[in-house]
Amino acid sequence: MRRVALIIITVALLVPSSTFAEDALPQPVQVVAAVLQLSPEQIASLVDTLRQREQAVQPLQQQLRMQQEELGKALQAPAPDAQIVGQLLIQTRTIEQQIAATAWQFSAQFQQVLDQEQLERLQQIQAIAGVCQFVPAFEATGLL
Repeated sequence: MRRVALIIITVALLVPSSTFAEDALPQPVQVVAAVLQLSPEQIASLVDTLRQREQAVQPLQQQLRMQQEELGKALQAPAPDAQIVGQLLIQTRTIEQQIAATAWQFSAQFQQVLDQEQLERLQQIQAIAGVCQFVPAFEATGLL
């Protein structure tokens, strides 16, 4: 796993943006394309999938912001109503779950265009992603 993480970091830092077919692509898309070695068709599919996901998630994010504002107002009341706060928390959590499910759906859709090697590489990255948040702490303590 550490080897995969080092490969990802190396590619992200060393691959100049001029090696990509379209410099107009956002850097995260360029990095994903380089690490997974995506074809131009796969890059187009990724960009399209990201746009579709954004369009699907945007109304949910708007609902979430409104729910969070309502929750904040309810909690600022002199004597917050526990039932209202509880309902708002449940509604907020439901919207968060809808956003996560939508993101997962579009991720699964994109994964359908990957070949077996690319899919395995992505799965390795997904497996180590949770551990990566701890790397700075281990570096700070001199353990890495």
